[in-house]
Amino acid sequence: MRQEIFKNRQHDPRINYRGGSASRMDNLTDAVFGIAITLLIFNLSNPNSFSDLLTFTKTLPAFLISISFLVLIWKEHLEFSEVYTLNDARLTILNKVFIALVIFYVYPLRFLTLFLTNLVFHTDIQVSIGGDQVPYLMVYYGFVAFALYLVLYLFYRRAYSLKTALYLNEFERFYTQAQLQRTLIMFTVPLLSILVTLFVNQFSFIWASFFGGVTYLLYTPLIIWWHAGFKKKSNTFID
Repeated sequence: MRQEIFKNRQHDPRINYRGGSASRMDNLTDAVFGIAITLLIFNLSNPNSFSDLLTFTKTLPAFLISISFLVLIWKEHLEFSEVYTLNDARLTILNKVFIALVIFYVYPLRFLTLFLTNLVFHTDIQVSIGGDQVPYLMVYYGFVAFALYLVLYLFYRRAYSLKTALYLNEFERFYTQAQLQRTLIMFTVPLLSILVTLFVNQFSFIWASFFGGVTYLLYTPLIIWWHAGFKKKSNTFID
């Protein structure tokens, strides 16, 4: 599947795609993502009555949110391995950590999305959590998101350190530095959310949950700012 996507994706002619053929590590990572999605599917409750069927249907948004997060993380890995490949000892170790985090990510992700389903649709899906525990759920989720993007940041940092060995051209060096900036944003926001949640939780768990969630809205202006800078600078490179 990875190779089919690679063939049909639009590629930047200024980049030499070194990972056109999927490595065994790439295939293993894809298999882990497949397992993660399977775990999400099999952990949805089976409807045994019409009422259960309606409740099951309302879990669809939670399931789609979960799948979207997993696909987003998989796409990050795909784009990295297409450009740089994973034929390096340190990158292999980082990839193993990445795989472990993906599997670890499934259950907190499912729990959070089902909790949000109950909150939005007023369903009675069996999710046991007290109001004062919600901030800790935010911290739990934030930590996994932070760790995943921190590993991706270290991917790009390792690739940049190998710029000579990988024969990165001028644009590819710029591109790698830009991805370092982007992944820095991606792991800093959940880290900030964790710190805000823990601080405000000393005074109110309700406001801690609120401000911990609102912090993620920082992604929008930060990524827009990053993309504008990236596009402006990348246009200075001749194809």
